[in-house]
Amino acid sequence: MLINKCAIRFSCLLVFISGILVGQYKTSDFGFFGKVESVASVTYLYENPRNTAVSGLLDSEQFDSVYFKFDRRRNLILRENYLDYRGKLGLFDKTVFQINPSNQLEKVETKLVQNGEEPQKISQLKIFYYLKNQLVRLDEFNSGRTTDQYWVTNYKYERGEISEKVFWMEDEVFSKDEFIYNLKGEIDREINYHNNGNTGKTIDYEYVNGKLNKIITRSGNEKTTETFIYDTGYLSGYQLTENSGKTLQKKTFRKDGLLSELQKFNHKTQQIDNYSFKFEIDRENNWTECEISLNKTPIYIIKRTIKYFNN
Repeated sequence: MLINKCAIRFSCLLVFISGILVGQYKTSDFGFFGKVESVASVTYLYENPRNTAVSGLLDSEQFDSVYFKFDRRRNLILRENYLDYRGKLGLFDKTVFQINPSNQLEKVETKLVQNGEEPQKISQLKIFYYLKNQLVRLDEFNSGRTTDQYWVTNYKYERGEISEKVFWMEDEVFSKDEFIYNLKGEIDREINYHNNGNTGKTIDYEYVNGKLNKIITRSGNEKTTETFIYDTGYLSGYQLTENSGKTLQKKTFRKDGLLSELQKFNHKTQQIDNYSFKFEIDRENNWTECEISLNKTPIYIIKRTIKYFNN
């Protein structure tokens, strides 16, 4: 049971086949257990718990507060993001997720609210199309401050596995991703091609005893390596290094899959920031509070309010 929980939480931390996955839309994608109906999460400064903050970590990676709502089939149906507006939390944007009768994601619509300080508008719209229960097309509209963009992504499959993604912009091919698998059916390589035929980014996946061991990403002269460390059946560590060998990020995980320590390179100070995490867990094995320390000094505390379906 412990290994299964770790795997679920790891799927939240590691969206490792980035070109295939289209986002987080299930309770399991976020590492939630049980019949979760909603999760409201707020990040506070440890020294002044009246003030909210964006920590850049866990739930508060980009926002002071986030709210998730799920249906009984464990699909995400609503996400709201909140920021600090002159000392008070205000709604920045809200995203509604529409599920079709086959329990597939059909439509995602994000409305930019900005605490009501500017006119509301649809900032992003995604529409998903399926054929024989496989995603074959994704239409995406993005509205920026000065320009709008409309993308179409076509998906192709071979032997039940995705083999190609083609990105269209304004009725022209913008780029293409190809996927190569090994004899075990595991993703082996992902290759991106520009519309002129030149190779863009390549991603190589390496496995040891059926477990993902490394992801090597190359783009031009840049190269990064992600290494995954296992201990008696669970993911215990993760490390991100660049081509010079410098470590950009290093994570240590608990046996239940939760983050224990994080070493992160700070580009401003050119030093390593050392974070540690302490969690409080509810009876459904979801964490409800997390104290985050930087170099052993508590700096943030994240509090979650989790509601569950009665049956």
